[in-house]
Amino acid sequence: MNPAQHDSYAADYDAQVRAYDCHIADLLFGLCYEFIRPGQSLLDVGTGSGLAAQPFARAGLQVSGMDFSPAMLEICRAKGFFADLQRHDLTSLPWPYPTNRFDHLAACGVFHFIPQLEAIFAEAAHLLKPGGLFAFTTRLPTADPQAEPYTRHLAGDFEIFSHSTTTIAALLKQSALTRLKLQKCFVGEDVFLVWIAQKCQGYTPKQS
Repeated sequence: MNPAQHDSYAADYDAQVRAYDCHIADLLFGLCYEFIRPGQSLLDVGTGSGLAAQPFARAGLQVSGMDFSPAMLEICRAKGFFADLQRHDLTSLPWPYPTNRFDHLAACGVFHFIPQLEAIFAEAAHLLKPGGLFAFTTRLPTADPQAEPYTRHLAGDFEIFSHSTTTIAALLKQSALTRLKLQKCFVGEDVFLVWIAQKCQGYTPKQS
């Protein structure tokens, strides 16, 4: 991923989401709602302009954001609801947080830019407290979704990756994350999946 590509549309991103009539961030929050409580902490991974993080902040959570786009982070700072913001590429491991730091993690509209997710899922499990949620979205392949771990295509200047459900299920199991909910939704003509998983109680991740 290239930060400059994401910087280029940062100023118009919120308006584009509204124009596209995209509500996947609201769906992700709604599926998490019964499991969250005011005062808990959440890390929004690849936070962009903070659209997915904002409902959690409104619900009383202490929200941190991580992104590699300086322009996106400036927009987040201007919105004023983040407890902490870090500039970091989520494909660069480890992430700049200690073990069991967060009650919950979210990654909305992020993983379709990344082909290999194994190390990212392991890092999410590393940072989550036992019993915490990992809420994220993936793009569903358009043809034979079980054939390959992921498929690739170009959307303008962006590489887009679609991950099979069997691949994601295997990564959850490998990282001691239990699927709680799975919801299919449309974003334009594309089909996305919203996953809500929970870190197993008593699981201690290996140190990075």
